[in-house]
Amino acid sequence: MENKLKTEKTNITTMMEFVLLGFSDIPNIQWLLFGIFLVIYLTILICNSIIILITKIDPALQTPMYFFLSNFSFLEICYVTVTIPRMLMDLLTQKGRISLLACATQMCFFLMFGSSECLLLTVMAYDRYVAICNPLHYPLVMNPKVCVQLVTASWVSDVPVVIGQTCQIFSLPFCGSNTINHFFCDVPPVLKLACGDTFVNEIGVYVVALVFIVVPFLLIVVSYGKIISNILKLSSATGRAKAFSTCSSHLIVVVLFYGTGTITYLQPKPNQSEGIEKLISLFYTILIPTLNPIIYTLRNKDIMVALKKLLIGIRHFLRIYIVPKYKKSQSSLRYLVIVKEKHRVNFLFPQMKHPEKIPEENLTTLTEFILLDFAEVPHLQWFLFGLFLIIYIIILLSNGTIFLITKLDPALQTPMYFFLGNFSFVEICYVSVTLPRMLMNLWTQRRTISLVACATQMYWILMLGATECFLLAVMAYDRYVAICNPLHYPLVMNHKVCVQLVAGCWVCGVPVQIGQTLQIFSLSFCGSNLINHFFCDIPPVLKLTCGNTFVSEMMVYLGALLFVTVPFLLILVSYGKIISAVLKLPSTRSQAKAFSTCSSHLIVVALFFGSAIVTYLRPKTQDSAGTDKVLSLFYTILTPLFNPMIYSLRNKDVIMALKKLLCK
Repeated sequence: MENKLKTEKTNITTMMEFVLLGFSDIPNIQWLLFGIFLVIYLTILICNSIIILITKIDPALQTPMYFFLSNFSFLEICYVTVTIPRMLMDLLTQKGRISLLACATQMCFFLMFGSSECLLLTVMAYDRYVAICNPLHYPLVMNPKVCVQLVTASWVSDVPVVIGQTCQIFSLPFCGSNTINHFFCDVPPVLKLACGDTFVNEIGVYVVALVFIVVPFLLIVVSYGKIISNILKLSSATGRAKAFSTCSSHLIVVVLFYGTGTITYLQPKPNQSEGIEKLISLFYTILIPTLNPIIYTLRNKDIMVALKKLLIGIRHFLRIYIVPKYKKSQSSLRYLVIVKEKHRVNFLFPQMKHPEKIPEENLTTLTEFILLDFAEVPHLQWFLFGLFLIIYIIILLSNGTIFLITKLDPALQTPMYFFLGNFSFVEICYVSVTLPRMLMNLWTQRRTISLVACATQMYWILMLGATECFLLAVMAYDRYVAICNPLHYPLVMNHKVCVQLVAGCWVCGVPVQIGQTLQIFSLSFCGSNLINHFFCDIPPVLKLTCGNTFVSEMMVYLGALLFVTVPFLLILVSYGKIISAVLKLPSTRSQAKAFSTCSSHLIVVALFFGSAIVTYLRPKTQDSAGTDKVLSLFYTILTPLFNPMIYSLRNKDVIMALKKLLCK
């Protein structure tokens, strides 16, 4: 760093706040970055919390290694919480202002947690060294008292140094620009704004980096040098592999964390680009904490076993699902493998065939089905579980937020937002019918579902799907009245009418769907009990019935006509009249404003009805079962995921309400 007097003391003005630029140089993707970092933050919180939980309650994980791992996971949560929530708020509000005290506090905690993490990684390396190089003395050397002392030292020893360094930096005068070209208050960008000679502060930074980064890293290198030396002396290849496996996860984390941290703090300052510095900082502040729990879980069999036991224990305790009381035979295990050749399921209504009636003496009553889900990709089960869990959490949070602000914000007490709040609630219910069950199947690999549970799931998915179709039609009618008859809008769409319309959407499909579900499950089921889908949908269930299913298929077509085609045609008519009325407006600005009030709804309609039509009405193909599952994901999961983003990102009123809610 250059050592020069930045300004005369007479020209120095005391700064009371800074402006964190964050990623303001790419304004077009601020909302995309907000969504990405929110998902990452939730992933870090959930994954590390699960690791803490299982290391505390599982008896098999009551060892020093997992004691240190649980402390490391808690430290990771604290570490990212210092930076990410502030960054999310800045991305959402577009106000990067931060007071001098808040900036100093953020810097202090960030340095403290970062230093603690370096020291704790060293302690974990020492633990592996003792376990592998001195296994007989390991219980004596790494007893509980020593473990607690080592962790306490990792947390406490850096506190006075970090507080002293932070106070020294913020005792300097700041003048000129108050913009920090970073997404948090880090030492190098803050020092650039200081006036006067910063030589002492720069030397302090290097000394602290030497003590809390270089020294721990050298100790880790020495530990692993001795570990590798001892492992290579083992005569058995199996023994060497087992020894390496106990420390490979930790070694990967060390390389990732220290590698990016060293590049940021110890590279020559003249060669440092602010943009590259921010990018590198993302690695050790956000991306590496995201990868750490994944590295420790995927590469550790003990944790994987503990995770499975935890989920099974929770399931039994809460009594949510009926545990099938049967012993798995070899034939039922083979059911999960034989998918394509013998038990192909085609979901499309035009593909339904009428199987020949089986003699009643050959019928066997089925009491449960097996949902194959994505059993054809066994190596991706954990990846799919993590992906769908994140999607489910995002759907709950985003739709829950929209529902909340439409109820609390006075500016959103209009029919349009009343319908939007109800639509968000329907979306939450809609995905909750399928996703939790699919997540449980992916986790436990037990895909059985009882006849009653299957019928219940089918009824709710049909009822909520019909409600969503009608509600989209009502929202289109609301936009039609608002644009084509604005003077009569308050009278036509009064509160009583709005409540009646929403109640009608919820209620009118109930008797029809109950009757349809009862009619389907009153049929006899025989032969295979495999449903090649991730939920109990009508077409794959009908494929398992015995005898003539003509009546059931006709009811399916009538239901689709009533609850899908009719609402879709009403929406098309409404938007036809809206477009006609908008094009008659004399002002281009008025046309744009009118279109903006219904563009979000039109996008949602296109996504929901489009994906459903492609799924159920596309031409028959020879290999459609897998394709149908993928297409079903769009209208059951992905569309509910995108809907709140579409309504919030394209609606200024919703964005303003979100900002007000956050400011409170």
